[in-house]
Amino acid sequence: MLTCNMCGSNGTTVCVDGPGTWHCYDPVKGAPFPFRVGLCERCGHVFGAWDGDRAHLYADEEYVTSEFDLELYTTYVSFVLAGLPPRNRTHRILEIGFNQGPLLKRFYDLGFECHGIEAGKENVRVARKKMPAAHLSAGMLSAEWLGEYDHDFFDVVILTSVFEHITEPADVLRMIRPYLTPQGRIVIVVPDLCAYTPTVQINRDDQTLYGCSQHKFFYRNLFLCYAQHVNHFSAPSLTRYLSALGFETRQVATIGYQWVSAVRSEPVDNSFEYPDLVEFHRRVMQYYERTLREMRESVIERLRGRRVVCYGAGREFGYFCDIFEPLGVEILAVGDDSPPVASKHGVPVVKPKSLAAYDPEVCIATSFDYENEIAAQAATTLPASTEIVTLTALLSTYDFEMPNWINCNLQPIAALVESPVSARLAQSHRVRMAASAITVQPSPP
Repeated sequence: MLTCNMCGSNGTTVCVDGPGTWHCYDPVKGAPFPFRVGLCERCGHVFGAWDGDRAHLYADEEYVTSEFDLELYTTYVSFVLAGLPPRNRTHRILEIGFNQGPLLKRFYDLGFECHGIEAGKENVRVARKKMPAAHLSAGMLSAEWLGEYDHDFFDVVILTSVFEHITEPADVLRMIRPYLTPQGRIVIVVPDLCAYTPTVQINRDDQTLYGCSQHKFFYRNLFLCYAQHVNHFSAPSLTRYLSALGFETRQVATIGYQWVSAVRSEPVDNSFEYPDLVEFHRRVMQYYERTLREMRESVIERLRGRRVVCYGAGREFGYFCDIFEPLGVEILAVGDDSPPVASKHGVPVVKPKSLAAYDPEVCIATSFDYENEIAAQAATTLPASTEIVTLTALLSTYDFEMPNWINCNLQPIAALVESPVSARLAQSHRVRMAASAITVQPSPP
């Protein structure tokens, strides 16, 4: 029986039941394990659960983000500053899960008094070198750690790509609330449950910056088997939960992920009983379940019974095997020119030039980074008769189209204030402010 991460209810419906995978494909962590995604029949929260003996692997992993000087971090800063009231003292900011500090460093350079807590000890060591005057701690957020501060201390609390990993999100919000100043902001950035798509269009500049193709496939989220994401929020659900726990949403933006900024307020509703949200998320999950089934069938029809090899033994190869090998897609070998990689699937790992010996009909470039370049390299080592395909092209065989989830029959949610970000950001394709998009018509009687 699954217990809801948000409201603690045991009344759940299992939406997805399949293999769980970690952020980084690592054979040392063993074979895929049972991972279930449930829908709470009380509050509508969509959440995942793994078997308890795996939890330490998640907690101990050193999760390192990119150190690129990305425009995205500038956008983060603009989003935060847009609603921040002036102070007659230095603004104080707390980032929970700051990694190696790429975002917090921006505020540090602006003169903010920076505080942070991060699980990865090596990450903290690196961040301290960048921000010697910041107050940075290694460990997990706790009431004891926060108790070292006075109430009404922080002007900004940021959880960027963190809230989806927290097993008790409601408790964390309750814990943070007293330490936020009355007009301070809590900023949460999470994946959007209503925007899990098999491919995401990447603009030309980002293709160059990230070294990726025109599309990027997010099937770790789409299959909802990404074991470190134990919470899946939509904009309606996150704003609803924030309201129930004493936060008033002031900004919502869609910038790849879902961005929400809220101020401290009095709890509006502590019941956590949202039948309209339950029904909305049930329809979302039913849509994903049907789409996944049809997409898998499309891929299997193309590959089953053919002589298949892969080029690239990284984590995407592991994910591909996890999903498609049990469905009858046999992989003869995987080519990799890096040091030998142990394959938990029993697939021989060979030098790329050795793939030709398997007389393959299909070679799949099992890497999303520089996948077109990898496919081109494969073409130089394989017979002309071998069909070479990228994962993006393969998984896009199924014609996937996201519905407009904004047209859902939810009760109106508290009005949201559109962010007064700069005209450049507001006009950019990167930012779509959603002040009116989330207030929708009530369900008919």
